[in-house]
Amino acid sequence: MALVLCNLHGEQVSQLRDKVSRRDFLIQGAASVGTIAAASVFTREAGAQDATKRKVLHIIGYSHIDAAWLWPWRDGADTVLTTFLSALNRITETPGFCYSHSSSAHYRWVERADPAMFAEIQQRIREGRWEVVGGWPVEPDCNIPSTESFVRHALYGKRYCQHALGVDVKIGFNPDSFGHAAGLPTILKRAGYGYYVFMRPQEHEMKLPLLFWWEGPDGSRILVCRIWRSYDSDAGLIREAASADFASGFDHGAFFLGVGDHGGAVTKQQIRELLDMQKDPALPELRFSTMSEFFRQVEASSAFASLPVIKGELQHHARGCYSAHGEGKYLNRRAERWLNEAETISVAANLSFGRAYPGEQFAEAWWKVLFCQFHDMMAGTSLYSDYQDVRDSVGYACEVAQSSKVETLEAMARRVDLSNVEEGVVFLFNPLPWKRKALVEYYTGSNPSGNAPITHLKSKDGVRVPVQWRPSASMTPFFPRLSAWVELPACGYKVFELAHGEAPLAEPYKAFVTTSETGFGISSLKAEDGTEMLAGPLGLVVISDTSDTWAHGINQFRQEVGRPALVSSSVIENGPITRITRHRARWQQSEIVLDIAQFAGMDFVELRFVIDWREHEQILKLEILTKLAESKFFAKVPGQILERKTNGEEEPYQDWGAVQGKIGNGDYTVALLNNSTYSYDCLDGLFRTVLIRSAPFARHNPGQVPHNDNNAWQDQGRQERTFWLLAGKGQCVDLDLDRRAEELQTPAEYVMDSAHQGTEGWEQSFLEVMPSNVWVLALKKAENVQGGNVLRIQDRSGKTTKVVMRSVPLGLEHTVDLGAWELKTLLIKSVKGRRAEISEVSLLET
Repeated sequence: MALVLCNLHGEQVSQLRDKVSRRDFLIQGAASVGTIAAASVFTREAGAQDATKRKVLHIIGYSHIDAAWLWPWRDGADTVLTTFLSALNRITETPGFCYSHSSSAHYRWVERADPAMFAEIQQRIREGRWEVVGGWPVEPDCNIPSTESFVRHALYGKRYCQHALGVDVKIGFNPDSFGHAAGLPTILKRAGYGYYVFMRPQEHEMKLPLLFWWEGPDGSRILVCRIWRSYDSDAGLIREAASADFASGFDHGAFFLGVGDHGGAVTKQQIRELLDMQKDPALPELRFSTMSEFFRQVEASSAFASLPVIKGELQHHARGCYSAHGEGKYLNRRAERWLNEAETISVAANLSFGRAYPGEQFAEAWWKVLFCQFHDMMAGTSLYSDYQDVRDSVGYACEVAQSSKVETLEAMARRVDLSNVEEGVVFLFNPLPWKRKALVEYYTGSNPSGNAPITHLKSKDGVRVPVQWRPSASMTPFFPRLSAWVELPACGYKVFELAHGEAPLAEPYKAFVTTSETGFGISSLKAEDGTEMLAGPLGLVVISDTSDTWAHGINQFRQEVGRPALVSSSVIENGPITRITRHRARWQQSEIVLDIAQFAGMDFVELRFVIDWREHEQILKLEILTKLAESKFFAKVPGQILERKTNGEEEPYQDWGAVQGKIGNGDYTVALLNNSTYSYDCLDGLFRTVLIRSAPFARHNPGQVPHNDNNAWQDQGRQERTFWLLAGKGQCVDLDLDRRAEELQTPAEYVMDSAHQGTEGWEQSFLEVMPSNVWVLALKKAENVQGGNVLRIQDRSGKTTKVVMRSVPLGLEHTVDLGAWELKTLLIKSVKGRRAEISEVSLLET
């Protein structure tokens, strides 16, 4: 337990020093702040001395700093420097005053710009006067980032705090984030957190107690403080807080004092007012304090045993944030996925031939992505110019990932023995740890030798795969695209030779979907038993949206203003592999092009939207009117699959959403998988998802759009969205939607190659993880263990599962028990000549 000297007056410290041993005094003084493992000797003694019935309002010195919002991040960095200096000044000037601050990215700025100030902060931390909370690089949006992104916030942020500040942060801290996903307690607990502090949603948005246990889907619990009224309150609110800021049955409350959003620390005037109020016996004791000390007092209270338990997500605040600035959300999704894929491929190459794993480059790329997940930036509510910086930072991360993938795959392909190849080959890699049929598409000549066209792919084991030559996306069609669906090993590669001669027969197209001939979209979607799933054609609807960028005060987007009109329908490709029908529609000044792609033998239809959007204050939604009765909606959210009400309200989701219900006596499911979309609503069996929300950048109520405005509007011009639509007999959990969504977003990686010597065979698998309800979040090198590898998995069925893991290169032939929704991180150490050693570690890999 950190020594919280800020809670004691100097006279008390002197008295207590005589009551405890020098060893206890030194040990307590050196303890890192933020750790709440045991009671402080001093505070325990002080409590015995001062035990009265008078309530205590813990004054938490704090200044909220939006890293980038109505200013660029460079201004945020300047603000951090000036705010930290002010906070240090208040500590020096005011006996007992304490200051709390989150965001390891802020500390990195100070460390690099002002080492002397950083050293002073380190000293104040050791004294217990400066408290480090949160520890993540920033206070992120808590709905949009992937589960693995939240893990990396803890992994990189907490490691930085441990190494640079000497602090093991135990208090999660996201006061201004616009809602909190249901899986966060599981992630926080597995990362070593025991506590969480938030403010939004506020009292008028969700009825919650000020103190409660928050329980994750796996049963993990963390102790939560909901900030009363404001995270940056003025001293004038203290009199109201004296009666309102105490949880039922508790004599200790937490009051956040300071100025913020653009920093400023705690002002001298606020301190003076507080010191005057400390003399008022009608008020609670106003004690300079920290969140660590506040939680310690809560745990010591007799009311602690009866704290309520809250399960599920903490929502809603600002529902427009699930769809604002779709471009930024797409870039974030791409960076998350590419970094995961690059890490997996780099581990495979390291196992295969000892190629160096670029861990430092990956870590710095993740820091860039995590910083851009700051809640205002990720939510789409920052300045237009901020998103130029986002594009640069996320682009850096994507460049690191893409360069690593391409170079590593090329090095891996050069080791394969291709000495008997006559013409050309394609080396295909599946980053996902299960066997699957994957799409490969790349540009190449259809008759490179000039003697005979390429008609199919052929593997060394005799498998022949039909191909389709698709037109180039260029208006200069010299090079077409080779397209094929190929069976690939789990997390591994297979090589195919470009072959001539008679092409093999492709699988027939499944007759489960009918493209509308008179209207836009799809008129029929059937389950595998032939049962019709749609009560009306799939289509588009335009919604009026004059709310601010956040959509403050809005629960539903349902004010319909019209539907785009179909302009034309034509089949633009009809080959052995792919059949594409193109629908073109108009709405006011905008054009919507939908390519409906069917694939031979596959049970889903792909919807590819290319939209030239020119409207303001309107939302374009894709709608699916199902026939399902007694409907339920299931959505992928961070750390969980969540069932939600079908009440038409706007909700966040990630890779997929599904309507489950009854037709007759049978259970059926209609699912929509996406590559970049995060906002939906479902009213009974009508499922809608946002394609485009054209809000202005950073307009906050009560501000209005100026008459002669030249500011930017979101998601204008060319916008692209891709979905897979599928239907099945059975419940949502039966469709393996997590894995299907991964497959949508993970086409086969490829390397074009030709004849050369090598030592490796034409096919190899590096890792297989089964069964299908097990989600693999990451395969990477360990941060802390030389030669170790880390595999992160989670159950997605809500049932206890026995996980089977196989890897010849890792020496892995193991089973692991996984509880319902359990998130488990495994450290794998390969031992030459023996089975690998496996141990469970925390999300911090310790």
